[in-house]
Amino acid sequence: MGKKLIFTALLLSLSVAALSQERVTEARSDLEKNLFTLASDEMLGRGAGTEQGAAAAAYIVSRFGEAGLYPGAADGSGRTFLQRFERSSGRYANVVGFIPGSDVRLREEYIVLGAHYDHLGYRVRGGDTVVYHGADDNASGVAVLLEAARRLKEREGELKRTVIVVAFDAEEIGLYGSAAMADNMEVDKVKFMASIDMVGWLREAGCLKIRNVGSLAGGKELFEAVPCPAGLEVKTTEGNGSPFTGSDHDSFAARNVPAVLLTTGTKSPYHRPEDTADKIDYEGLELVTEYVVALATEMADREEIVPAKRVLRREEPRKVEFAVSASVGSSYIHYGNEAPVTGASRFSWNAGVFMQYNFNEWLSLRPEVIYNHRTFRYPQQNEAGELVVTDSFRKMVSPALTVPVSLLLKTEVDSGYYMYAGVGGYYSYVFDTKLAGEPILHNRHEGGISLSLGWNLSHVGVAVTGYCPLSRLSPEGLKMRGSSIFFTMYYTF
Repeated sequence: MGKKLIFTALLLSLSVAALSQERVTEARSDLEKNLFTLASDEMLGRGAGTEQGAAAAAYIVSRFGEAGLYPGAADGSGRTFLQRFERSSGRYANVVGFIPGSDVRLREEYIVLGAHYDHLGYRVRGGDTVVYHGADDNASGVAVLLEAARRLKEREGELKRTVIVVAFDAEEIGLYGSAAMADNMEVDKVKFMASIDMVGWLREAGCLKIRNVGSLAGGKELFEAVPCPAGLEVKTTEGNGSPFTGSDHDSFAARNVPAVLLTTGTKSPYHRPEDTADKIDYEGLELVTEYVVALATEMADREEIVPAKRVLRREEPRKVEFAVSASVGSSYIHYGNEAPVTGASRFSWNAGVFMQYNFNEWLSLRPEVIYNHRTFRYPQQNEAGELVVTDSFRKMVSPALTVPVSLLLKTEVDSGYYMYAGVGGYYSYVFDTKLAGEPILHNRHEGGISLSLGWNLSHVGVAVTGYCPLSRLSPEGLKMRGSSIFFTMYYTF
């Protein structure tokens, strides 16, 4: 009798294991099917705003429908999965579905899972069509999103908060889809957002990275406590990593929502035609899916989700900012048509401080105070004091205290992350100018026009600045003018 019970228990455990393995195999099959479809040649790289991008959206709509998700957008005819929007003269569409929460109090709060489905499209080179398939970036994230949504839908009635599942459009051209969604919903009801972006190379990456966990109070401990499937290592970082590797969570973080990025990093040949579906680690993709489901369940069921005191990855622009700067560049003498020689550049450097007053997100005023150490290459002279043509130059040093005032026109990428063009004027008080170590006659007061192009990256900025003089270096002799160009780096407090 005992042997019979043992044999029966063994058969039962084998059956359960077989069913479990069958489910995993089926899930992997769905992951592969979805990824191969989105990264196929027929999708031509899923360029945002293209027919192929619309085809990818239609495929995701069908998968949302099959999973039983509820449409999360609305148009004139009623509820729909497509949230259409326009940006920069382009027309795009997010695909939005949701699973309603069951708790009377918490179901009005949202957990958002997102992954962008657009990629770079295709190029025609020499008569050949080169497709940027975007398997890892980001068909992998969408495949995980679709499978996680299907599994979470099976738990409807158990999840306390409402889970919104969204496939974003137009991420590659500026996070347009996530920004459009955040702008057109009650974003204060979003308690947590996770962007799944480039998760297809787990084997090579060695772990799943979760960035910006510092947007949640106790975030590191929270994420490490989420049940992790065997074979998956999770590593968290408090911040968001490089400013050059943004994703759709940034659009929510910029609106004070705790938001993280799930990724296996940049090991894949992303943004290249070689990013194809056959290179994806599907076993790793299944592990990531299991973790996403566990994470979404944990966040949907927690009694309280507490944002960190400082949620934003990028700070809101302040009215007044202060910075220190340092520059290297070159200075050049312009002699005018009456001179028999042409100028030559020589190394110069700057150091200074500035204040920036931000009128709004696109216009700022920046007065500066700079110690400007200019050096010029001054040509040889004959006994009559005339410039002569020769390969030999003398060193002319003309230090100055310079006060530029520039008006900046900014093209904002995100709060604190912007490019700008500046135009203004400057005044310089020139200290003793020396030629070959000897003092020479010079103008104490100079002025002119300053022009700049720059990029501000939160507290750090880079710029190229040119100074075009309107006054002469010397009150006598040739009409020499000393222009300069500098590469500048600055840090804003």
